[in-house]
Amino acid sequence: MLRLPAYAQFEITDVCNLRCKHCYHFDTEQMPQSEDLKDDQTIKVVEKLIEAQIYSLTITGGEPLCRFDLTSKVVQIAKKAGLFVSVNSNLLLLKNTMIDRFLAYGLDSFLVSCPATDPDVYRLVTRCGNYFYFEDKLNLLIKSGISCLVNMVVTQNNFHLVRRTAKDLSKMGVKRFSATPAGLNVEYPDIQNLLTAQQINILLEDLRWCSEELGLSVDMLVPLPKCFLPTWCWEGEYAFMRRACQAGRTSVIVSNIGEVRPCPHNPISYGNILNESFEKIWEKMAIYRDVDNGVVPLICRHCPSLPSCNGSCRTNSLATTGRLDQPERFTVGHIPFKRKSKETVITEDSIITVSGLLKWRKELNGRYSICLSHQRSNLMIINEELFRFICWLENSSKVSVKDLVNITSKASSYQSLMEVLKTLTTRRFIVIEDGLKGGGENVEDI
Repeated sequence: MLRLPAYAQFEITDVCNLRCKHCYHFDTEQMPQSEDLKDDQTIKVVEKLIEAQIYSLTITGGEPLCRFDLTSKVVQIAKKAGLFVSVNSNLLLLKNTMIDRFLAYGLDSFLVSCPATDPDVYRLVTRCGNYFYFEDKLNLLIKSGISCLVNMVVTQNNFHLVRRTAKDLSKMGVKRFSATPAGLNVEYPDIQNLLTAQQINILLEDLRWCSEELGLSVDMLVPLPKCFLPTWCWEGEYAFMRRACQAGRTSVIVSNIGEVRPCPHNPISYGNILNESFEKIWEKMAIYRDVDNGVVPLICRHCPSLPSCNGSCRTNSLATTGRLDQPERFTVGHIPFKRKSKETVITEDSIITVSGLLKWRKELNGRYSICLSHQRSNLMIINEELFRFICWLENSSKVSVKDLVNITSKASSYQSLMEVLKTLTTRRFIVIEDGLKGGGENVEDI
């Protein structure tokens, strides 16, 4: 139902100062010569993304700080347009002057790559990186107050260091940590360095330990098949449980030469944003959004957890089977568990408020997409009636359930109104005070 993607990543350059073995984009043994767009072409790409009314933009690479002046200009333009903007970086080129400019332009966050806090393993994985230099740069970033998530891509080389890395980062002041199993580079696969199913289960236990023992907010930046996850994952409130494959469904990536792909790991281009209509390119990606005739594996199409999984990573399937519509290598094929929703109790005295500043866009077939300014990944597609109701709630600031019932009694039944309020509470679009006994999970977070 989306007329265009809601989220975009932009590979502002393919130049990188490291040569990580797990790189999904290049054969880092033989890095190609850069073919980056010129500055004015890069700005044109950003303008097209802004025209599409995307909600958030992630600037990635290569290493974006290799083209800092251009990266900072893109941040400035995108923030002025009201987008949520983040930068993916290994930080090794970061300077205080860069931080000052990012702060001035209102950059929202950094996604920081750190394969290990062991200096020898850090150099082994990156081939040319100095961990102590990285540590200095991370300290600069933490001191600046810019939000950051540190991501550890996990392979056979650093699998044994997840807890140590998380502990060291926590001591430095890091609050958010993700440990992400490496996926295959489709064009240059390195199968021997992938984690096994048993190791991924251990990695999940490591993340639970990081949450419980270190107090870190933990995540895993690729979706795993929901049917693969152990029982305790279903019983907890972990960010990785809300991850689903959104490639070509809600998000795209634009390369350093303007080619539009479903995700960073997927090498298939569906057109060049500088030469073709963005709408036409998006239409070519319809197979990612078609459950019955698209890339969702047959075994997954009738699974109750499909909306929160989407068959898991489609590019992993492409890399291992040569097809986008085949099951991921860890797919079990059925859901052994069901998540328990916390009860939302609403009384006449309950007070309703919208959780934050509402962002919205008109979509196809009279629908609207909505999210909140501080939760851009919490996307919901709704009809016009519900859209107008939420806008009314936002403009009303605070309203009691009793008053709301009196106002809306002619338009809808009491029961249907309660169902709507419970759904909006579960999806974290509204807060119900006093009557709220528990919240729910947003299964569509990215």
